[in-house]
Amino acid sequence: MRRIVILGGGTSGLALAFLRNQNPAPGDDILVLEEGPQPGGSLRTLREEGLILEAGPHTLRMTPATERLVASLELDDEVLVADPRAPRWIVRDGRARAVAFGPAGILSTAIPFGARLRALREPFAALRATGVDDEPVHDFFSRRFGSGFARYVGGPVATGVWADDPRTLSTRSAFPGLWEAESRSGSVLRDALKARKTAGPRSASRTVSFRNGLATLAERLVARSQRAGVRVELNAEILAIEGPFDGADGGGTWKVQIADGTVFPADTLVSTLDAGSFSSLLETRLPRSASRLSTVAYSRLAVVLQAFRPERAKDAPRGFGVLIPRGEGLRSLGILYLSSLFPQRVPEGVALTTSLFGGALDPSAPDLTEGDLLKLAEGEVRKLNPAIGPRVFGRVLKWPTALPRLPVGHHATLGLLAQDLAEINAGSERPRLIVTGSWRDGVGLGERITRAEELAPTL
Repeated sequence: MRRIVILGGGTSGLALAFLRNQNPAPGDDILVLEEGPQPGGSLRTLREEGLILEAGPHTLRMTPATERLVASLELDDEVLVADPRAPRWIVRDGRARAVAFGPAGILSTAIPFGARLRALREPFAALRATGVDDEPVHDFFSRRFGSGFARYVGGPVATGVWADDPRTLSTRSAFPGLWEAESRSGSVLRDALKARKTAGPRSASRTVSFRNGLATLAERLVARSQRAGVRVELNAEILAIEGPFDGADGGGTWKVQIADGTVFPADTLVSTLDAGSFSSLLETRLPRSASRLSTVAYSRLAVVLQAFRPERAKDAPRGFGVLIPRGEGLRSLGILYLSSLFPQRVPEGVALTTSLFGGALDPSAPDLTEGDLLKLAEGEVRKLNPAIGPRVFGRVLKWPTALPRLPVGHHATLGLLAQDLAEINAGSERPRLIVTGSWRDGVGLGERITRAEELAPTL
């Protein structure tokens, strides 16, 4: 019997357990240990007062692996697809302005005219200097597209996606597609145009949710996995990990102890934990990478969920939402408009907004009281949507470790980790230790599912 223990019951851990269990070797035993009281990690759907609200990720960007997983879980009938033509907005001079998605966004009026002209010269911008193996997001956008584009696009994207400081956030690790585009083609725009010409007919990636919220994905993963024999233990705080042992006596390569004293043997251990917890538990087994992994910081976020009742349908916010450059007089990192994206699951006449506060550039915001955060969020929503009507619902949730902060040079840390893992796994037919998570494989749900599909056959 092969014993596989997965540390963490978020999207990565649950997807990996389900996918591995679809074609297990005879007698495989798969256990997921989740320290919290419910599975799903950052997937947190609230169903209150007839509303479906997301306190964690708000949408799922579909990848081929995600499409396959949704089909395997028989969730196709639950999928709600966002209109790909729905506008996105960026605040400039106190007003939300529409911005197109993709290369055409350079021509959007959300960007000052002079900044647009400079951005169009991106194909002729100087390449990064020889020997430069990483760069802050702000510097990358400034060098390739100009300072105006860096302020109105690069900065808001860095804070909106990663809640991080664009002057310290790694381009190579946080936005590897941009970094690789310059490496391949010498230009981000040239690479994008080349990809369009060579891709041929293809189906566009969908942005989706589910009728009862994104937590449906975690709930279905748990139900189907448990039905097939996977065990999911909740409130299982991990205290210690011993090993690796040679496993010759049948006791397992690892021994994982949780807070109630139970010890679980494992032949393969999979960590989806945050970088600090992982490095602390396995410190002596990671001589090259542990010290650097222990310094990976996390941004705190406050999520303010609100419902309004506009008098007229046209007064409700529309589109995906708005990103807010720093210096525009607003504290929100961004405001999302889920009632516009998925109107099928919203009561008639109700507009939902989600405001995000905190991150690396405003770390004290989550310390505000719930009342102060509600007041602040409502005021900023009204500034951008004056006719939105009375607020009929408000709720605040706080995430103490919302998103990893990936500093310049983070790829070198991952390189050291790869060396440590290679040493641990050397000589074994199946890996003894596998590591995944947002700090290693990407922050998007689609990215995590894609990585889980890649890893499942290797366990």
